[in-house]
Amino acid sequence: MDAVSLMAGFEDYIFVIDPEGRVLMSSPKAWALLKGKQSIKEILPPVYWGRLRNLMVSGKPQYPPMDIPLKKGSAEIPTEALLGRTSEGGRDLFVLSCRDISRIKRAEETLERSEERYHTIFDHSPLGIVHIDHDGIITDMNEHFLEIMGTTRERLIGINVIDNMKDPWMKKAILQALSGTPGMYEGRYTPFSGNRTSWIKAQFRPMTSLKGTFLGVVGVVEDISERREAEEQIRFLNMHDPLTGLLNRRCFDEELKRLDTPEHLPLCLIMGDVNGLKLANDAFGHPEGDLLLTTIAKILRESGRPGDLIFRWGGDEFILLLPRTGVDKAVDRVNRIHQMCSSWKGSGLVRPSISLGFGVKEHPDEDWRDAMLKPAEDLMYKMKMKEGRRARLRILAHLEGKLHQAFGGHMGLHLKRLVNLCEFLDMQLGMGEEDSKSLKLLCSYHDIGVVACKDLIDREPPVDEEALEADQDHPVTGYRIAKSIPELLPAADLILSHHERWDGGGYPQRLKGTDIPLPVRVFQVLDRYESLTNPDGCAMEPHAAWDVMARDKGRLYDPAILEAVRELLLRCQEEHVRL
Repeated sequence: MDAVSLMAGFEDYIFVIDPEGRVLMSSPKAWALLKGKQSIKEILPPVYWGRLRNLMVSGKPQYPPMDIPLKKGSAEIPTEALLGRTSEGGRDLFVLSCRDISRIKRAEETLERSEERYHTIFDHSPLGIVHIDHDGIITDMNEHFLEIMGTTRERLIGINVIDNMKDPWMKKAILQALSGTPGMYEGRYTPFSGNRTSWIKAQFRPMTSLKGTFLGVVGVVEDISERREAEEQIRFLNMHDPLTGLLNRRCFDEELKRLDTPEHLPLCLIMGDVNGLKLANDAFGHPEGDLLLTTIAKILRESGRPGDLIFRWGGDEFILLLPRTGVDKAVDRVNRIHQMCSSWKGSGLVRPSISLGFGVKEHPDEDWRDAMLKPAEDLMYKMKMKEGRRARLRILAHLEGKLHQAFGGHMGLHLKRLVNLCEFLDMQLGMGEEDSKSLKLLCSYHDIGVVACKDLIDREPPVDEEALEADQDHPVTGYRIAKSIPELLPAADLILSHHERWDGGGYPQRLKGTDIPLPVRVFQVLDRYESLTNPDGCAMEPHAAWDVMARDKGRLYDPAILEAVRELLLRCQEEHVRL
């Protein structure tokens, strides 16, 4: 479950802020209070921001909750606040959870202000209220108290709470109030109904008459189960990566200390670096990168055993801590992860792939950094260098498969014939080695951007020229993909330009004439000729195809290139040269 969905389920004001007070994320209730404001400081009195800032800087855990008023227009909402610490992408973040205690404040102030209004408040208070006399006998309670306790008035009236109280800490709080000092209890309580255990907060105060006579104790009880659940969720956020749900780097030291003991040896550390994350982010956008990370996290979880710990170590790095795991088991685990990545059937555009290294601590006197961390890092980077090109080619093959699927079954043959034409003509046209290499790449990958255009990839195949014209983003997307894959880099600018026109009416840059790169001008002629003459397409005779293309000479095509290619190919036909 991601952080936004998590916060949506709670009524508290929850803010995720950076050390300067900028609000990065908030619960729906908090968002409504902010009304477009970007900083928590805009809804806090200055003195309270100072206290909050000091608490952030101190790094100390905060408990008990502190009272913080939140500004709502000209009014203030009293809240009980908890500050938690978390991190994302290597920076510290803070989770501020503010619980509206307006009801509690109003109830307490009203009780103190007017004893004459006691019974009205007693009957209608949103909190549970109970009266215990000086002998510890329950004499009265309101309906809300009965709801919290899960019982009836008849069952409670007249019982001695001291004799019947099983919880020693609540009993202590009541005895303290009976002795004249306020007592407080917070903890789990199982109602008489026994349906479920609730968290309650109870305050017991001595009650005296106007003349100072001790009358007994009044208890104010609140069901705080929702607040405690929210606190548990905040603790979860403090310890876990919001995107993947894995443990974060902050709690690694604590867990390592727990596992770095003789009974857990041999202790194995596996470090992994995700392949293709930059491609996913740069070419397809951060949602695709996030999908790749969550897919890798899922694979790492499913590859292991209960008791294994998995951490998101950084942007694209993960760490696994595996107790009682020697070298042989570590190798098996690494192989299992690779196999699961290879066979993954998810929907992402970038196939999951991760370079892995491991180290094993076998003796108690070994330093974990020397025995596990350094060997794991060294091996991981070595595998990254070794597997990097192979991983990129697997990703590229995956994208090619999606591209061929989008254009239908004849795409592969079309590209093969196009490359054959290119290889025959590039030298004949006097193209240099660099342009020739770029042209071949362009022939194979000119429409690679289609795989990231949802409107094109989701339509019923094949994608046709009309659909490409309607969605003019794919050359730019293809350019970004090529820039992210070294093997395609020489063709990046050509992919961007392959829908330009000789008369300047193309897209996306509106290039005209010789501003269009030479390999692109050659490609445009070859691509159209192959489409018209191939047996799976229009299957025209060459002369008929050239007649069709001649109509667009000087409009779509470079006239000189068109004539040169036409003469070469017609001569080949006359000489029975097989292309």
